[in-house]
This record gives sequence, structure tokens and C-alpha cells, in this order.
Amino acid sequence: MEKLTPQNEHQEHMVQVLLAKMQGVQVEYKIDGNWRNSDDDTAVRLYLEYRIAPQLTPLPISREIWAMIAPKWKWAAMDKDGEVYFYTDKPYINTRDIGWANSGGDYCGSALATNTDDINWRLSLTERPEGV
Repeated sequence: MEKLTPQNEHQEHMVQVLLAKMQGVQVEYKIDGNWRNSDDDTAVRLYLEYRIAPQLTPLPISREIWAMIAPKWKWAAMDKDGEVYFYTDKPYINTRDIGWANSGGDYCGSALATNTDDINWRLSLTERPEGV
């Protein structure tokens, strides 16, 4: 059989998506305007838009902003719905897989206008920098 090669940008993109799935890299698909995780065993459907999940891990909270936040808040994380929360104790992904939770510690919603575009909520856990 003749070796096939991508004939356009879309085909090249889909080849990369398939390679990502085969190599265990998280892939997302867009539905109703939101990006959702594509299960490892789910076939790629040509009518959906796919992307390799962004790997931008920490939330973009500068040291200067952390310095204005009360010292008791040691962690920040974004839930699946895009809301950012601060935590006193290190949170973990809850059992419903829709956000972060912590056992016994305090938490509060963030009033910051944080740019969360292209941040994978599962990788958003951000620790307060040392010395701030």
C-alpha cells in the first residue's frame, strides 16, 4: 500500500490529533462552544473540532497580585466551568470531576479578572509563590 500523506492543513491537524491520542496526550473536542476531554477510546469524529489540550498549567497570577491577596490563601485553581477559587489547603479534583475541593480548609471565589483562555482546568492548580 502506498504511504498516505496529509494533503492540507486540516488533514495534518487531524494526523496530529490521532498521534496525540495514540501517545497518551490529552485531546479535547469542542461542543456547544466548550472544550471537553476526548476519552482515550473514543473514535475521532470528522464533524467535531479537535485540539491537543493546552498544557499551560498555572493560572496567570503574578507575584504582585499574590502579594495583595491575604497570606492564608495558599492555592488557586480553576473549576471546569472556568471559575477560579482560592484555598487555604491544597485542593484535589472532586469525585464528580467538575472542579476542585479540599478537606476541611477554607476556600473562596476569586474576584480577579484572570485570563483563563486555553488553560486546562485539571492542570490549573497554582501554588502561592514562596516569599509572597
